[in-house]
Amino acid sequence: MAVTAWGYNLLARVFLPVVLFSFLSLAGAQTKPLPPGPMQAKVKATCTQCHNASRITEQHLSRQEWSTELDKMTSLGADIQHADRAALLNYLSKNFGPEKAGKGAPKKSAEETK
Repeated sequence: MAVTAWGYNLLARVFLPVVLFSFLSLAGAQTKPLPPGPMQAKVKATCTQCHNASRITEQHLSRQEWSTELDKMTSLGADIQHADRAALLNYLSKNFGPEKAGKGAPKKSAEETK
């Protein structure tokens, strides 16, 4: 049975986008949740407006590297209050510092995450 031009059009316009959307939704659901802590809600509210939590959970940066990331995100429009900055750095450094990287998992630098 031959597939008509109409069939290809249906496949390209309906079926493939649905499959792609489903795949991306499942991939996003596989991310690790942000660990509990006093700044969890602020990190979630501030950072996940533009990207998913895996962008945070997969990095293992030093306190200085997290500080550089916060500066970069602020310059890109993230609303990071000056009064929250130290607490955000504490949360990120404690939960996603270099020592939290799993065995065999290389540390992702700020340059690799651009």
